Amino acid sequence: MQRTTGVKIASAIAAVAIAAPILICIRLAWDVGLTGEESHALSYSRNALHRSEETAVQFSEAIDRLNHDHLPACSADEIDLMRQIALVSSYIQAVGRVSGNSLICTSLDTKQPIPLGPAELLTEYGVTQRNNIPLSIAGGHPMNVLSKDGIAIVVAPSLLFDTPNEGPDVSVGVFVPSSSTPRYIARHNGEIRPEWLRAIPKGTESSFTDTGYVISVVRSARYDIGVITAVPEPYATMLAKQLALVFVPVGLLCGGGLAWAVLYISRIRLSHSSQLRAAARRGEFFVEYQPVVELATRRLIGAEALVRWRSNGEIVRPDHFIPLAEESGVITIITEQVLAMVTKDLPKLLSRDSGFQVAINLSAADIRSRKTIGLLSRLLETSGAHPSNIEIEATERGFLQGSEASGHLAQIRAMGFDVAIDDFGTGYSSLSCLQTLGLDTLKIDKAFVDTIGTDGATSQVVLHIIEIARSLNLGMVAEGVETEAQAQFLRDRGVHYAQGWLFGKPMAVERLCDLLGAQQANDPANAGVVLIPEAAIYLQALS
Repeated sequence: MQRTTGVKIASAIAAVAIAAPILICIRLAWDVGLTGEESHALSYSRNALHRSEETAVQFSEAIDRLNHDHLPACSADEIDLMRQIALVSSYIQAVGRVSGNSLICTSLDTKQPIPLGPAELLTEYGVTQRNNIPLSIAGGHPMNVLSKDGIAIVVAPSLLFDTPNEGPDVSVGVFVPSSSTPRYIARHNGEIRPEWLRAIPKGTESSFTDTGYVISVVRSARYDIGVITAVPEPYATMLAKQLALVFVPVGLLCGGGLAWAVLYISRIRLSHSSQLRAAARRGEFFVEYQPVVELATRRLIGAEALVRWRSNGEIVRPDHFIPLAEESGVITIITEQVLAMVTKDLPKLLSRDSGFQVAINLSAADIRSRKTIGLLSRLLETSGAHPSNIEIEATERGFLQGSEASGHLAQIRAMGFDVAIDDFGTGYSSLSCLQTLGLDTLKIDKAFVDTIGTDGATSQVVLHIIEIARSLNLGMVAEGVETEAQAQFLRDRGVHYAQGWLFGKPMAVERLCDLLGAQQANDPANAGVVLIPEAAIYLQALS
């Protein structure tokens, strides 16, 4: 009897010893999954609320500017002012005047009234809203039209949700809290249940779970705006099932099973990161240089260093691997290798032209990293280059990374490097933002250069960008110049420098050195001419 009892007790202890770690790990995985989903839901809601509030701020500023100037309604001067407001606003697609239920004129230079239909709701701040209106000026896409004091703005609802999320099953909705019934300004993905719209005080947020969803609700402190996000719970559930399948058979080896499960789950997300890290170890990244020329003389004055990836004998497009590198954090490793390659190439280039300038792109992660300052210092020490030989380029997203990034950029400028904003106008930069960044150069994106000489709706944007740069005393470099007509247009309007296939495709440093040598041999100061025939022929052969 005692033996039997002892066996039972031992068996029970053994069962508890096997079951306890499994249950603890499953519970922990479930709790972590729920916490992560709650964090995700809140981050989506906060992001959409921030975009909605910024839209409201820009709307208020548009009303103030248009009504303050007292320009004749829908006059050419007022429409030009509308265009300027739309250009420097992050989320506004068009500005116009509204009368009754029609747009009577817009910044897109429409000539006939555009019917909008009756308003759907009026916020507690007096803003009239019409949502998901298929406007012809937007190619028939559903747009939101907000109006107040006779001024209207056109907003794309999708801009409020322009942020990565876990998948198509994540639902986000922007609503008006003061409305007696749920009225959405915009909604993304699946259905949001009315009972989830909880009344919460202004400036607060709330999270809760309900029937397989984690829901977050946030409400603006300044405007009549709220955002709700519903994220399903599949991740915690999937993890718990996988842990159970692994731990039950192996018992006390549950620790090893947990490690396997975590690695298995992480493998998909880390696969791209692993490929890029392996490519960096194998030295598969290399640099090509795209010439930058002075438009007035066509003299080669610099080049942009562009990273390339040769994988299994094939070149991988930068727009395919650069976003993955930034997302996985491998971009900082790639940038370090690019800086090392540029350091090696600089003496060759500077021996042919001591004033030659190489532009180097930094990602948002590079700008945040303190290590970048040391790498740039090492570049100067090792290559013998002067800071004026280097221009640091960053996209507008890289500049808007908080006080730490701003401090590093200020330190980079203090070291003597020129700083340029790349791809300006393709994101959410504004004139007021540019004034505070501390820049030397503005690069005009190829997307706007391509509109030169066309009748597209954005064909006038390049002129406004040039005016913005001129008003801030910024140097200008036009990207993607492919025709003589584009080059002449830009030169006539005060753009001094350009790059693009008209002047040369990205090339190896040896070809760039040959080009510099040809230019040096035919220096206009010696030859008495402006253009360099041999260099021009060389460029033509390259293109």
